[in-house]
Amino acid sequence: MDEKPPIIDVPPPMDDTLAESSSKPSLATLAQQRLPIVVPWNPTQVIYPSQLFHSSLYTTPDPWSKSSPFMSEDDPQMKTPSRTVYLSADGGTSGTFRSTKTQCTTAKIDHESFGFTASVDLGFAKASASVEFDHDLSTNNDDIKTSFRSSYRCGSVFLRQAASLSEEAKRILKYDGGIDAFEKKYGDYFVLGYNIGADNQMMVSTNAQSMSQTERLALAVKVELLFFTISFSKDFSSHQESSSSSLRVTGYDTLSHSNLDKTQSWSSTSTVEFDRVQQESAKMRMLGSILPTRVEQKAREVGLPIGDLAKGIPLGARTAPSSTDPYAPLAALEFEVDKDLCSRLVQSGLVVELVLAPVRSLRQVRYWMVEDDVV
Repeated sequence: MDEKPPIIDVPPPMDDTLAESSSKPSLATLAQQRLPIVVPWNPTQVIYPSQLFHSSLYTTPDPWSKSSPFMSEDDPQMKTPSRTVYLSADGGTSGTFRSTKTQCTTAKIDHESFGFTASVDLGFAKASASVEFDHDLSTNNDDIKTSFRSSYRCGSVFLRQAASLSEEAKRILKYDGGIDAFEKKYGDYFVLGYNIGADNQMMVSTNAQSMSQTERLALAVKVELLFFTISFSKDFSSHQESSSSSLRVTGYDTLSHSNLDKTQSWSSTSTVEFDRVQQESAKMRMLGSILPTRVEQKAREVGLPIGDLAKGIPLGARTAPSSTDPYAPLAALEFEVDKDLCSRLVQSGLVVELVLAPVRSLRQVRYWMVEDDVV
């Protein structure tokens, strides 16, 4: 690989639930164009830098390669060991916070009214009847959605130098099928590194619906005979009302690897269940409000004191001498990261994203694709 560290351009994670995501390219599309891929990650599976990935198997449970094209670290013939470093390019961090609220109110009123009259004259008697009907229906629907999103990034762990290719990998590249056979056996992407940080998001949705319906039926009948008159009238009326409301809270926190998805009816505001939903939503929002503090505290616990980088406090073995010059080169802010620390970073939840790069971008792979030396 090149000695110059790659620039990891990380696109923002999925926006609020209301945001459009159809415009984002799929993993398959990125792989077809051999572009870098950034995928969200979780602490349940530990993946290390330089591990290979089959993009064609990304929909399967295990798309990771079972074999490696690199020499083992304890191989006596190893000439170039792999190096993984932590880099915060400016000694600082970046974070974003967003809060949005949308409200939609829909009201509808329907009124229907009709009537008719009928009469008959038989000479010795007359009869008439009339009917009137009224119907009123009103509905109301209120939707309120409030979302909170926090994101915090504090550098990257990436593969600075890949280990030497094995003799078998070189032969495949040179004689036994070339790069296509190499990618089929080992994978077409490798883990370039991790983006360190965390994401927190929560959405609170409330919905209230009400309905009022009134019906009235008036009936009048009149019969006139020779010597007397008979009349009859009757009113029928009914009124119906109904209402329903609900609260739904959804959210996630990558650092604690927790998800929240609760729904509660509004009529249960005094119940223990509804109180629990309120407490869980308040806790999720609190986790987002102190996200930077939580990330830095967790990093120190696993052995990565990110908050001290700008102060020049060393972490383990530096790859370059410490410098207090504010315009020091990037190497002055690099720190060696071993496999054990990588494992702790993933398991702690600090690895919020994996960065995958095409194996064709590896210097050694490109070298043996065109080299004339005999293996």
